[in-house]
Amino acid sequence: MIYTDPTAAAPAIAAELERAGRILLLSHINPDGDAIGSMLGLRHALRDLGKTPIALASSDIPSYAETLPGIEHVQVYTPGTALPEADLIWMVDTASLERVGPVHTEHAEHLRAQPLVIVDHHVTNDGAGRVNLIMSQAASTAEVLYLLLRALEAPISPKAATCLLLGLTTDTQSFQTNSTNPQSLHVAAELLKAGAQHRAVVDAVYYATPYSTVQLIGQALSRIERDGALIWTYVSQEMLRQTGAEDEASDDVVQVMQRVAGVRACILFKERAGGDIKISLRSSPGIDVAAIAKTWGGGGHTQAAGATLAMDLDAARREVIPAVQSALAEKP
Repeated sequence: MIYTDPTAAAPAIAAELERAGRILLLSHINPDGDAIGSMLGLRHALRDLGKTPIALASSDIPSYAETLPGIEHVQVYTPGTALPEADLIWMVDTASLERVGPVHTEHAEHLRAQPLVIVDHHVTNDGAGRVNLIMSQAASTAEVLYLLLRALEAPISPKAATCLLLGLTTDTQSFQTNSTNPQSLHVAAELLKAGAQHRAVVDAVYYATPYSTVQLIGQALSRIERDGALIWTYVSQEMLRQTGAEDEASDDVVQVMQRVAGVRACILFKERAGGDIKISLRSSPGIDVAAIAKTWGGGGHTQAAGATLAMDLDAARREVIPAVQSALAEKP
């Protein structure tokens, strides 16, 4: 069942929680702030409800989330290992099971056999859970979770509120994205009232950029190319080695690209360790990059999406750049 309203979804989710003691929390591979903030905020809330939640990240946690309260309880999945035993799986901020990465690749049958709750805000979510709460109009999954927890009459501690505030702050880029709406600002205010540590979130996200990340940004921007309203650049494995930057550092490159005057779309090509290319697409209103990303099995939001292409950098450029150029030409 797919719900779009937290009040309507609450009874069905409460019924799943009633039957579950151990709950495995999952999110997408290469988790961002919304993924980790939502997962950890939910962990705090479920513990306060007397449950035993197990938070399992599919890959390394972004450095700015390392100061979140309780972050030491988030496990990082090791390929080839068994999943923790659980009565229920709860997936947050993930548009499809495949986006859970190696957890899904190695345990697809197990994931599909277990009761599954999905809470998300991606327009491309396929609703694969037994119970799905998908609010594509919400600015972040953290926002959706807050509304759901209130509908469940669940306690929201200062620790949970801080984690959810980080998720909301990062996914809206401090309320700069087009998805930001009055509800987003209201939820942020409610989280602050619940005891969220605003200063700690701001310091972690905006005032702790590693020097290696700054070096990577410089290298990537020095390679930027432009064709009218479209710009693009890349981050290679060699660039990561030279700078010592973490994989997540490329997110900062995209944020700078979005701010270039006169640009309506941008593309970041990022080379993965295995040779695949991850693309990050951003656009101004009217350009649906989620539809473009679906060409290669990706997805996301209308103005922010991504996909992974099983090809080298040159081949990815030849495929992706014309697709985005075509979308721009259709919306002059």
